Amino acid sequence: MKVARSRLVMGWWRVRFGHATAERHLDVLAAATHAHGWSHLKIYVESPPVLWVFPEGAGGLAVSVTAERAGGRWAYRVSGALRYPCDGPQRVAGVLDDVLRDRLGARLAVGSAAAPR
Repeated sequence: MKVARSRLVMGWWRVRFGHATAERHLDVLAAATHAHGWSHLKIYVESPPVLWVFPEGAGGLAVSVTAERAGGRWAYRVSGALRYPCDGPQRVAGVLDDVLRDRLGARLAVGSAAAPR
């Protein structure tokens, strides 16, 4: 009985606060970033739910994305600063692709500069 009740409460909480809608938007973005070749980690037990997008084997370069309701519309918030409308996940995946490629390139440049010649 306790498990059933807690599932009911969790279901109510997810719907009431838009948690389920945010998860759906993040799932669509996860699929779009996966198509660009990036790995992702979904942490949906937090509020707001968070999607981490990163290069395989380089979790330190991860970019966090949340989906939130802003001014009556849903928007992705990238790394806590940039906002993009949720109606364009392919465009946002392209932006994340550019950001991650820049981070990965900078990391490789620093690594090659530190290597002895």
